[in-house]
Amino acid sequence: MLKYIFTSILFLAIGFSSFGQDYTQPSGQNRNGNNQQRPEDEEGTPRQKKEKLPYPNKKRGTSFGVDITQFFVPVFDDDRIVAEANIRTNFKKRMFLTGSLGYEKISFDDKSYHYDSDGVFARVGIDYDIFIVDEPDNNDNILIGLRYGMAIQDHGSDLITIEDGYWGNYETSIDNYSLNSHWVELVAGLRSEVLKNLYFSWFIRVKGKIHSNNTEVLEPYRIPGYGKGANAINLGFSYNVAYQIPWGNKNRKAPTP
Repeated sequence: MLKYIFTSILFLAIGFSSFGQDYTQPSGQNRNGNNQQRPEDEEGTPRQKKEKLPYPNKKRGTSFGVDITQFFVPVFDDDRIVAEANIRTNFKKRMFLTGSLGYEKISFDDKSYHYDSDGVFARVGIDYDIFIVDEPDNNDNILIGLRYGMAIQDHGSDLITIEDGYWGNYETSIDNYSLNSHWVELVAGLRSEVLKNLYFSWFIRVKGKIHSNNTEVLEPYRIPGYGKGANAINLGFSYNVAYQIPWGNKNRKAPTP
């Protein structure tokens, strides 16, 4: 996977260097002001267009996996427990239908209140592979995609303390109630076959909340699968391990070297 990162950095460096070129000279003149004919003017034939590489016939199938980053959440935040499983299947040669289902629970005591929340979340979406390489048995992908997410959770606070040094502290509570939230995600990431039919992948997610039916004073501290409930936009990261069950590969041939 590092080779893709290094390749991306190289492309960025080439792209940025192109901005340093001098494009202020009139067409047909070089930097010394002399007329310079284009190859088609000299030879009298039009320049041939670069041939577009066809998309390779990569291995197709349906994969089942888990987001292993969620296993480390309790290490850094012992108030949360999260689990997420996902599925991916080819829709066309370079397009994938994806879905995931997860669970998140959070419980903590703050100096002013105690908070509990637990709920489930789901995502559905599509990915598009932009990685074209003429290499035999290369089934890796560079993916961009779109997701729709939804969460249903119960949350509440059985003790809320409002401190007042003059009148004395006031204590109240909000019983647990249900709410649902909806969001969209833009995703980009890499997917690589590390062993036969075993894939590792990581994704960067930009999440934008589009609706929540919360009508109470209590704002959800976290929305399962989305993140901070008060944020209109959240960033996320996932690292998935999945096993793919191949199908539809009977007529698949490795590209010629």
